[in-house]
Amino acid sequence: ILKKYCDKNLGGVLHCFDGSENLLSLREYNFYFGIGGVITFKNAKKLPNTITKLTPDDLLLETDAPYLAPHPYRGKLNKPSYTVFVRDKLSEIYQIDADEISRITTSNAFKLFKI
Repeated sequence: ILKKYCDKNLGGVLHCFDGSENLLSLREYNFYFGIGGVITFKNAKKLPNTITKLTPDDLLLETDAPYLAPHPYRGKLNKPSYTVFVRDKLSEIYQIDADEISRITTSNAFKLFKI
């Protein structure tokens, strides 16, 4: 549908990205990929592998509150303050300082929402 009807400058966010490789083409439409607590789950294999095909410049941190709380709060109500666990996991995956992940993803949010 995007290829047929939308301009490449559309932009947006793919909320709660699950790691499906067929969705990576959304980068062509200036979409960001929302990464939430699922990235911290022990059984999450697809998502960490797929996001290595993206860069931190493609990502946003998400809570999906009140659901999908990251480890160690899995199964409990999620809170925005738990995004630090998502950030830390991304830092581990990309081998980049956690503060740099924060800076990049915050900048991405500002660009998306034109702040």
